[in-house]
Amino acid sequence: MNKYNYIQVTTNDKFKLNGLYKSGENSKSAVIMIHGFTSDFYSHKFYHSIAEKLSKQGNAVILAQTRGTGIVTEFLKTDGSGEDIGSYYEKIEEAHLDITAFIKFLLNEGYSEIILTGHSLGTIKSVRYLFEGEYKDKIKKLVLLAPFDKNAFMEVKAPKKWQEFVEIAKQKIIEGKGREIVPVPEYEDFAMSYQTFYSWYVQDDLSCIWDFYRKNYDFPVIKKINIPTKVIIGNKDAFISYPGFGTTTESCMKIMKKNIKDCETVIIGGSEHCYIGFEDLVADEVAKFV
Repeated sequence: MNKYNYIQVTTNDKFKLNGLYKSGENSKSAVIMIHGFTSDFYSHKFYHSIAEKLSKQGNAVILAQTRGTGIVTEFLKTDGSGEDIGSYYEKIEEAHLDITAFIKFLLNEGYSEIILTGHSLGTIKSVRYLFEGEYKDKIKKLVLLAPFDKNAFMEVKAPKKWQEFVEIAKQKIIEGKGREIVPVPEYEDFAMSYQTFYSWYVQDDLSCIWDFYRKNYDFPVIKKINIPTKVIIGNKDAFISYPGFGTTTESCMKIMKKNIKDCETVIIGGSEHCYIGFEDLVADEVAKFV
């Protein structure tokens, strides 16, 4: 069995990121796995199940650290300085810098077909890369694991008020207070900074990728995805199904199937957001697609 190698890459803005790498055949695909909010690149069992299956097929795999790793995480820069980022201070619009660093590594290793696999918030980062990434043309396929309808989450928690709070967060950033923490629990369940709140919830199309709860939204971003895409969601995933808005796993899948040109969807009965107990099934589905 191909074992992991530890790797370290450097982003264009000089941050050092870590990863676990299984090498593969250069004629095969290389898969980068992007974790979700407050998560990391090594804890979830399904990451390793997927990596093992793909490696057996001869594919290369990277379990990638992002600057959103953990809650508050210090990241070192090439000049020896450090900065606290993690999920509470991350800006989603900077995620493409992290992904680019790992793509550069794979290109230098001789791979030419790159596949992005994102989980939860990582699905948003992966889709955004197709629009913001330096090497977006190198991405040949997309795997989306448990897309996260973050705006529906906020609409349940603070109807309408959260959109007003976006402007408050913007003003805090202008005042140089972007790293202060938003009030909890009025606007968030997590103690994220104003800069992260604004990054998540500013109302533009890249922030509204998975707005399934909006009845008349026309999904302009995913309509532009022009590479083969596979979406895998558990039917008990609470971060996509919101009964108050009439959304179910099935209805969200239909929207993706309708709007993404080449889209394969799989619903895993009994599975929740992190596929606990269903890791091998998820790995099989990803391996078939890759």
